[in-house]
Amino acid sequence: MTQRLWLGLAVVYTCTAVIQLYLLASTGAVWAGTLTAAGFLAALLCAFAAWKASTRRKDAIRELERRT
Repeated sequence: MTQRLWLGLAVVYTCTAVIQLYLLASTGAVWAGTLTAAGFLAALLCAFAAWKASTRRKDAIRELERRT
């Protein structure tokens, strides 16, 4: 469940960053470039968190199987 939440956030941040990238290209606004970079960074961090959540879940399952 946690993995899906992080992936959902990554998708939202990516979409927002793409929109800001369009604004940067069409208007040349510096603030749009800053928000684009921040959005892509946030999406990357969310994707990393989703990967870590997946790894933790697999480790927990292995531990439970080892105990039985």
